[in-house]
Amino acid sequence: MKVDTWFVAVAATAALVFGAMPPTGAKAGEIPEAVRDVARDMGGGPGPEAIRPAPAPGFYEVRADGDVLYVSADGRFLFHGNLYDVAKRRNLTEDARREVRRDVLRGMDEDSLIVFAPAAAKHRITVFTDVDCPYCAKFHLEVPALNALGVEVRYAAWPRTAPGTASYARSVSVWCARDRRRAMTDAKAGRAVADAVCENPVQAHFELGRRLGVSGTPTLVTDDGTVIGGYVPYRELVRRLERG
Repeated sequence: MKVDTWFVAVAATAALVFGAMPPTGAKAGEIPEAVRDVARDMGGGPGPEAIRPAPAPGFYEVRADGDVLYVSADGRFLFHGNLYDVAKRRNLTEDARREVRRDVLRGMDEDSLIVFAPAAAKHRITVFTDVDCPYCAKFHLEVPALNALGVEVRYAAWPRTAPGTASYARSVSVWCARDRRRAMTDAKAGRAVADAVCENPVQAHFELGRRLGVSGTPTLVTDDGTVIGGYVPYRELVRRLERG
């Protein structure tokens, strides 16, 4: 099926599903208790700021654990998937997900990241990285070129192996090094990194990455919450950032 045909089919189905629902009847700012109950049952008990009327009549948008779901005003129906605006040909769910990612990034502790920054940054990306990932190493070779073009690179840890493994311990050693930038560069180049243990953000970064939908490395997240998965040559990456 062609992409355009698929888009129209999905959008038409969503329009039928949501369009058939009656209006909520709730005033602006009011969240039905039934919707709150469903949100609480999903775990974590998202607060009122995580629930808002959805673009589709009769549904509320619930943001939970980094994802976006839709719950009917009576709490009976829950929809997990992409909601499209047919007229604008826009994925409204992805827009909401970008907002969630953006807010999560803003809440990160800057001191927990390993940052390679230019004198004047035009763009900033957060890169979830594994110290032993070949494509992460290839990306790291291009960090100086990215810096020269005004791109700040912030590294967050996303070890691909479990705690207790040598590779995981290597990530911890990088984040516990006295000179973390040098340790990162050494690790990406396959050079030895001195063993080190300290209070570190490695597991916290990993869990946060999972909330953002990270499933492999490198995964890049822009400041507006857009995810770029996998290695992208630096010139193409800059072009994407310039396009916004």
